[in-house]
Amino acid sequence: MKKIIILLVFGMGHFIQAQTPTTTTVTSPWPSDGPSPDREIYTYTMTAEDQFVLNWEMAIPSGNDFLGQNSYSGGRFDYKHFVDGGNLAIGASLGWNSFNEYYGPKVYERPDGSGAVHTDMVRHIYTLPMAINGYYFLYKRNIKPYIGLGLGTVYSEQDAYFNIYVVSESNWGFLVKPEIGLQLEVNETFGIATYATYNYSTNKNDYFNIDHLASINIGAGLYWEW
Repeated sequence: MKKIIILLVFGMGHFIQAQTPTTTTVTSPWPSDGPSPDREIYTYTMTAEDQFVLNWEMAIPSGNDFLGQNSYSGGRFDYKHFVDGGNLAIGASLGWNSFNEYYGPKVYERPDGSGAVHTDMVRHIYTLPMAINGYYFLYKRNIKPYIGLGLGTVYSEQDAYFNIYVVSESNWGFLVKPEIGLQLEVNETFGIATYATYNYSTNKNDYFNIDHLASINIGAGLYWEW
């Protein structure tokens, strides 16, 4: 697991290459004899060609009976490259979420009916989504709303801890994640990022009756542009 994360971060590091910063200031039409402070209100900056985002993320599970507790221990790294410095961006993302839920004592039977145990249980799902993403910024001013779509894969582990036993399985699935977001520019290189995505992946686990994994993910973080 650690090797996978190290290789992904190392690969993204090579993918992100420093480029000469590009800053273009665009001023909307305004009478030349208008007061200077008023003209500045309508001045915004279209910044840079590359962006790195570090996010905290919460996730709300959807569509499975294995667990339903929200995850507040998640995060995501994003890299975006603006095509020709414009409104269209492409990039990559690496995220993680950890879901846990406690279930009180009850009788659990084996699927084949050969035995049963009366115990409480802790259920856990860990996900590591990786995606190639496309984004379109509706406009790039101090406030930057955007829409996006990501395609990739999810590595996941599902565990059930009960009594002195544990049942564990890991698997991979295909990932689709539409996204909407909003960025607030603080200065030419730094800002605040928020987003919401719907993550759907084809991970399956027959033992836990899981035929897919889905969640609504909401994140907030900081971005840097260069």
